[in-house]
Amino acid sequence: MYDSERSLDPKDEKRLKTRGIGSGRKYEPFIKVHEISSKGESYRIFGRNSSRPHHLLSRLELSAFLIFDRYYLTVDIKEQYPLPIVDTLSICERLGIKHPQILGKLKVVTTDLVIELKNKNGLAVAVKYAEDLNDMRTVEKLQIEKVFWEQQGYEWKLFTEQEISAAIKENLEWLHAAHQNSNDLYTELSLSDIQLVYQRFTGSEKRLSTVCSALDDEYSCEPGFHIGVTRKAIAANLIDVPLGKVFRQWSCSDLSLTHSLTLIEGYALDVS
Repeated sequence: MYDSERSLDPKDEKRLKTRGIGSGRKYEPFIKVHEISSKGESYRIFGRNSSRPHHLLSRLELSAFLIFDRYYLTVDIKEQYPLPIVDTLSICERLGIKHPQILGKLKVVTTDLVIELKNKNGLAVAVKYAEDLNDMRTVEKLQIEKVFWEQQGYEWKLFTEQEISAAIKENLEWLHAAHQNSNDLYTELSLSDIQLVYQRFTGSEKRLSTVCSALDDEYSCEPGFHIGVTRKAIAANLIDVPLGKVFRQWSCSDLSLTHSLTLIEGYALDVS
């Protein structure tokens, strides 16, 4: 039996009626974290661009998501994006490979992250651990994705754990937590507030955390205020930092004010 003669998995057919459609807050991923077994590594995390929870199926997906969610040209990210079955069947026939299926039923091919960029063509990202690339079926599925997205005029990228360092991953997770912080102390911050805090520690060569703690005492602020404001400003791309160095080691002189941050060392520079 030809793949084109096989029926679609009923579960996938049902999901396609409501998922993988729309953008921003209205987008619903094809696969959600509670629907899969991910070895205990799955995350629901609020997106700064989409203003909705994103469903990420591994720690590596989380790292990739945080990089692109922070990238200054990103306007939307769609995770677990389903590719049209008609297109993937056609691509498989052309490539001479078997379409993904389970128990004789066709399975929808998904792309881990689809990033919509301001004034640029989009970017499709397949997130895979390097060891998974030893599996031929995994490689074939990646070929399907690559052909599909290139047909759509999107750039296609493969993202592995080798793309970013442990320091960048830790920093991005620390900054994302700051972006999620709803503490009333930080909700009404203006650019002038951030500049004022920045001016208080600028020029010092001492450790940022040490100086911020001393400033809290000097200005009779709640403990953690200065580092909290700074963390919020970095998360909002208003202060530039060396993401290649773990945040605990930043000195005051490592920071600089900026109005447009182009993701420093690491994978996202490749996007521009």
